[in-house]
Amino acid sequence: MEHRTAASKRGQLAKEISEFWYGGSGPSHGELEVAFAVASVDPVEGSKRARVANAIHTISEDRLFTLLNELVDILRRHSLPTADAATLKRLRSALRSFGFNLDDEFELSSASHPSYDHLPDIPELRDHVDRIQRALRDEDQAQLLGSTKELLETIAKVVLAQVGLHPPTKFPALLTAAFETLQIHPKTNPAAGRSIEEPVRKILGGVLQIVMGIDELRNTHGTGHGRADVVRLSTRHARLAAGAGVTAATLMLDTLDDPNAPWHK
Repeated sequence: MEHRTAASKRGQLAKEISEFWYGGSGPSHGELEVAFAVASVDPVEGSKRARVANAIHTISEDRLFTLLNELVDILRRHSLPTADAATLKRLRSALRSFGFNLDDEFELSSASHPSYDHLPDIPELRDHVDRIQRALRDEDQAQLLGSTKELLETIAKVVLAQVGLHPPTKFPALLTAAFETLQIHPKTNPAAGRSIEEPVRKILGGVLQIVMGIDELRNTHGTGHGRADVVRLSTRHARLAAGAGVTAATLMLDTLDDPNAPWHK
C-alpha cells in the first residue's frame, strides 16, 4: 500500500509538471537537456512532455528536488507567470506532497513549512499543528493565521500554568505575561539582575512584535469574527507569519525547558 501511495504521488507530480509541455508547448528540448544534465538524468527519446514525465518517474528521491528546481527555473521564464490559478494550485499541491513549496514568485524551496517535531506531545499542541499543516496543504491562509495564533495562545497558557499564574483573556496581555514570566520580555529590568545584552534585547523585541503582528493579521485576515467579506492574505505572507509564529513558540518552549534560564532563579 505504501509503495502504491508513493507511486501515485510521483505520478501526480509528473502529470502536473509535464502538462506545461503539452502539445509541444513549453521550453525547448535544448533547455530540457541542460536541466537533465544538472540533475544527472539519463535522457530518453520522445516528446518534451513524455521526457519530463519519464524523468520525474525515474529519478531517485535524493535528486528529485534538483530536477524539479531546474524544471521550475526554466518554466518561470516561460509558462508559470501566465498559468491559471487552478493549474498552479494543482502543481503546488503535488509539490507539497513531497515537502516542496512553490512561492508566489515561483521559487522552489525544499520545505513547505517549518518543522514542528520538537514540540512536546501535548494533545492541544498537536491539534494546532495538525490544523496548521492542513492549512498549508490546502492554501487556507485564514486558517493558517488562526491556528498559528492558537498555537501561541496554548503555549503561553502552558508557561503561565507552570508558575501557577491565571492567564489573561486578551491575546496581547497573555503573550506579554508569558514573555515576562520567562524573563524574555525586551523590557526586563537590568537592575533586578536579569540584564539582557542589547543585541539580544533587540531580537526579543522583534519576536514580541512579530507575535503581536500575527494577532493583528489574524483579526483582519484570519478565521473568526464572523466577517462576511474577508480579504485574502498572500500565500508567502501567511507562510511568513506561520514560520515566525513557530519561532516565537520555540523560544518560549526552549526557555521553559532550560534549567539554566533566568526565570528558574
